[in-house]
Amino acid sequence: ISGYIDLVVNRFADALPEKGKHYLGSIAESAHQMGLLIDDLLEFSRTGRQQMKLENLDMNLVFNEAMILIKKETAGRKIEWKIGDLLNVLGDYSLLRLVWINLLSNAVKFTQKTENAKIEINSYIVKDEIVYHIKDNGVGFDMKYSQKLFGVFQRLHSIEEFEGTGIGLANVKRIINKHLGHTWAEAEPNKGAVFYFSLPLIREKLNDKN
Repeated sequence: ISGYIDLVVNRFADALPEKGKHYLGSIAESAHQMGLLIDDLLEFSRTGRQQMKLENLDMNLVFNEAMILIKKETAGRKIEWKIGDLLNVLGDYSLLRLVWINLLSNAVKFTQKTENAKIEINSYIVKDEIVYHIKDNGVGFDMKYSQKLFGVFQRLHSIEEFEGTGIGLANVKRIINKHLGHTWAEAEPNKGAVFYFSLPLIREKLNDKN
């Protein structure tokens, strides 16, 4: 679809009325969104089938790898980052890197209309789990919709406000579940949000699972 639209626009631009160009633009944008959705669905499917390669991870290194991509997304933006020392964990490097990419992308996306964007990352131990959090001062959301957050295709904001396919957080939940951890969030409208994920502190549980 995208290819033929490009051909029409490039070869017959002079013959198209403005309304025709507008229609083609709408089709092109829809095709682009469908492409993103298909890519995300394929990734979601892969994470469900992927065998985990467990190793002792320096979570700071995993996080920094994710941040390399996020920094490219935030070029030209002023964001105050506050990054704590992230506790090491037993886990799958590539899957946990994807968790960080999704959660950091979310924080970046939902602070894009915030004048002085702030994003805070930290970790700590609670009972037998290591908890990691990503806190932002973006648009937030109403907690009465919190149960929808980690479902496939679930969105709390329109695509006109913030782009996305509604699969990223579902992927996060699936990956953390594979690690026998938990995901949850806290927020207030226009006061930001905090996303949490936890991973087992006791490695024997994970070894038994795999």
